[in-house]
Amino acid sequence: MQHNVNKLIASLYDAEAPEKIRRQVNGLLRRQLMFAARPVVVLCIGSDRYTGDVLGPLTGTFLEETTGYPIFGTMDNPVHAGNLQDAIQAIYQQFDDPVIVAVDACLGTAAEVGNIEVWEGGIQAGSAVGKRLPCIGHISLAGVVNSEGIIGAVSLQSTSLSLVMKISKVISVALQASLYNIAGTLPADKDLIGKDLVPEHVDSD
Repeated sequence: MQHNVNKLIASLYDAEAPEKIRRQVNGLLRRQLMFAARPVVVLCIGSDRYTGDVLGPLTGTFLEETTGYPIFGTMDNPVHAGNLQDAIQAIYQQFDDPVIVAVDACLGTAAEVGNIEVWEGGIQAGSAVGKRLPCIGHISLAGVVNSEGIIGAVSLQSTSLSLVMKISKVISVALQASLYNIAGTLPADKDLIGKDLVPEHVDSD
């Protein structure tokens, strides 16, 4: 994972997590845009082959359904190790000087599981399963879905889908609100960001 002094780390169980993430993303987007008319593209990395790796596609699907922004990486059209380079190429062919917001799952320590991290800079996709993929993104969001094991793929495969869905929902609504803010509008359901998003517990299986 990235080591950035300006990184935000918000716990899934923090009632203020969605708002903290929204503010952080807003600030980073404004730094990137600097009043320039640059397109914002969201790249959600992962696949449905492992429960722990579905965080990106779940988030991408939500954002595709609720925002007008270009989204790469959904449940129907995932962006993963096999096609990430093609997706990056497609983004730069379709958009002039885009600001890329990257979303991915990651592994951490047992104490970090459930954390959502936001920082300025790229994300090293594929590191959890030992793959060397391009570092991508101007702004990155990573959800810690499980603790690191000897084999990363096994940790991703044994991850609780319930946990991943809860992390994805917090990231999704925070990003949705931030994208609406940047566009100068508000989500139709402003109550999406609130304490109702914070789970009381996560299934242990």
